[in-house]
Amino acid sequence: MTQSFYGTAPEPRRSDDLLSDYGRFLAERNGPSFRTRDERMTTFDPTLVRAKLRVDSASFNRNYGRLTDGDLSNEELALLAFVKMNAGEAYGVEVISKARKPAHEKPTLAATIERTLVDEERYHTKLLVGAAGHFDGLVVGSAWKPPLPLRALIATLARMPPALFHPLLLAAEIAGVHTFNWMLGRLKSLFRDEPAVRESMERRLIEVLVDEVGHITFNRVMVGAAGRRVALPLARLIAESHRVQDRELIALGLEANEADAIARFDYSDLPDEVRRRAFFA
Repeated sequence: MTQSFYGTAPEPRRSDDLLSDYGRFLAERNGPSFRTRDERMTTFDPTLVRAKLRVDSASFNRNYGRLTDGDLSNEELALLAFVKMNAGEAYGVEVISKARKPAHEKPTLAATIERTLVDEERYHTKLLVGAAGHFDGLVVGSAWKPPLPLRALIATLARMPPALFHPLLLAAEIAGVHTFNWMLGRLKSLFRDEPAVRESMERRLIEVLVDEVGHITFNRVMVGAAGRRVALPLARLIAESHRVQDRELIALGLEANEADAIARFDYSDLPDEVRRRAFFA
């Protein structure tokens, strides 16, 4: 049977078994107190790979706040995209985790898993913004401010009851996985003179994608059949926000009508490595 983000999830009576399997997967992937993940993160130390390309900090941070320069190289645009994708994730994680704190404190398996997923998202910050560390002299400032569409989406998520929270979060996760996967493919034609930098950036995206596929699985279990039916329409709506908040991706060639691209995207479009390493059901 073809696996799909939008396909039928296991029946409710099997949900507890699936969550238990996912919990064991997370325990092995992260280790006690995230020690295994911390050890793996040492391989992403940006000082291990030094780029020859020089990136001007003042220009970078000006465009980090708002993309204004029209003469940036594709490599600079890719680096900006990495850092801004991180900023968007970090903002969402902090706002939602505060709003969801009562739910996270419940003595249930689902709450335990959800707390773990929040911690995984924080590691994504280290992975994505860490790419800037390959470039000598580049210091990422705090110029970025969450654009209105993102603030509205996160505020809506934070206020929603569980029956509505998980369907919208599922859609947001799918839209995010599409963007990360697109960026992974785009990197293949970038940094031609910096293959070690490109490989590091690809590895960072793969690591994030492995996590995010598991997050999609968790939310697929939590939403039920009705929630899965609205996942694609909601993902298409969320994708439209890229026109405002991810101008670097548009400049790099992401379809202006990303909603149509989302409709064509599914689990089978992910790289073999991601599908082999991720937890999906």
